[in-house]
Amino acid sequence: MLIAVNAGNSHVLLGGYEEDAQVFAASIATEPKQTGDDYACKLRQVFDLYGVPSGCIRGAVLSSVVPGMVSVLENALRLLGVTDVIEVSSGVKTGLNIRSEQPRQVGSDRVAAAVAARAKGKLPCVVVCLGTATTFTVLDQAGALVGSAITAGVRLSVEALRQQAAQLPSVALEAKNEGVLARNTVDAMRVGAVFGAAAMVDGMVERFAEALGQTPHMIVTGDSAPLVLPYLRAACEYDRNLLLDGLHLIWKRNRS
Repeated sequence: MLIAVNAGNSHVLLGGYEEDAQVFAASIATEPKQTGDDYACKLRQVFDLYGVPSGCIRGAVLSSVVPGMVSVLENALRLLGVTDVIEVSSGVKTGLNIRSEQPRQVGSDRVAAAVAARAKGKLPCVVVCLGTATTFTVLDQAGALVGSAITAGVRLSVEALRQQAAQLPSVALEAKNEGVLARNTVDAMRVGAVFGAAAMVDGMVERFAEALGQTPHMIVTGDSAPLVLPYLRAACEYDRNLLLDGLHLIWKRNRS
């Protein structure tokens, strides 16, 4: 079995793959202060939960946007007997043409998601990841990564608003909202965050379409995607495992 791991700002995503099939997906909290020993214990608990003996894991592929987490997770995997570990970084074969002024600064999570999006064959496309940050990754008709956009995520924007505006309360975001006409402060914050995020995604995709000269296929992923998906007007495909699938494809390209 292959283990795909991505350390994001809020969660560490884990996926187990046998051949080309995903057999489990899980997430644990990202805690940069914890050690490899700590994460080895957590990973063993996840593997036990899904009935995965450590001895059947033949390798792992890692990506991270959190400094230091790759070495911590690699150490944790080695403690569990996983010795063949690939880190998604410069020098690793992805097959992705990154047309950026600074290709090495493109996050490894976005690279993995773009690899999986390109493999779907629906090009051009825009990958929208609604996580701690909201990111847009644009692939052209040839599958090259030709543009990006990054802004604060849905939950992060609400928390920043609460911290900077003294009279605004903490707000729990919900998957369903009554409508866009809020009648109290809490609902107004929810509407602004969720409907505002949906409007931003719709508007950005329109602008990407103008730049590309045709309407791109949109793939939405990320922890906050279920909050925003019901309010998107543009047609889209939701793929919660896009990033993990991309890591799996990168492993195959480097180890096949």
